[in-house]
Amino acid sequence: MQFLLERLVNRTDPDMGLAPPFDLADAVMAQVQRIVSCRSDVAARSIAIDGFGLPGIVDTGGGVHDLERYGDRLARAIARYEPRLRDITVEWVATGRALQPRALVVHGCLPGSDEPTTFRFEMPEGEGSR
Repeated sequence: MQFLLERLVNRTDPDMGLAPPFDLADAVMAQVQRIVSCRSDVAARSIAIDGFGLPGIVDTGGGVHDLERYGDRLARAIARYEPRLRDITVEWVATGRALQPRALVVHGCLPGSDEPTTFRFEMPEGEGSR
């Protein structure tokens, strides 16, 4: 299933030129990246835009409970704004690096032709720290 803008970008009209074939996993990964990158506050007055977006990870505490709350909020946002991903779980995995000791990983299932395929998104290094 493609969203409207994905259908517009992945056009099949020969007069417009052909776009690359649609890849559901790439489309879901791009949407999860948008959710992670979008901030929920606008301007200095902290006006929320329909609850979309997440706080910057550096604005949350560094404790385990703070990271779990962030992960829960991310899982709820993905469930709401990316309905193609099912059975969402978010985990923090150890990286072994001193400056970034944990990495955020999202797991879920994508609908497939016969059985759902597994999806894994790992936040790229340096993302979420803005």
